Amino acid sequence: MSAREPLLASDGRLPIFVLEIDGLPVLAFETVDFAEALEICSDADLRADLMALKSNGVSVCSADSTLNTRPAAQKEIEAFEHAVGVAPASELPTMTFLIRIDGVMVVTVGPEQS
Repeated sequence: MSAREPLLASDGRLPIFVLEIDGLPVLAFETVDFAEALEICSDADLRADLMALKSNGVSVCSADSTLNTRPAAQKEIEAFEHAVGVAPASELPTMTFLIRIDGVMVVTVGPEQS
């Protein structure tokens, strides 16, 4: 985590950003500010991980893909918050895919019904 002072939203949460790959919103995540979001999205290991993934049989990212970072839209914020709400508790940063990833099954467990 950066030593920068976090830029908190009005509700006290960190701002949420989106990684776009070739213009498609792919990944939502929260971090202290836009500069750190840019650092995360320019990480070579993240790009390599994304290059290994497929969505509907097509690579999520290629060596020639254009990656952009931007603040999340309201619908993307809602998707991120839903994912955080159903994910196991963790001290690690959470990233949420905004697209379907081949071979990954997401299961949401709701309250038990009687």
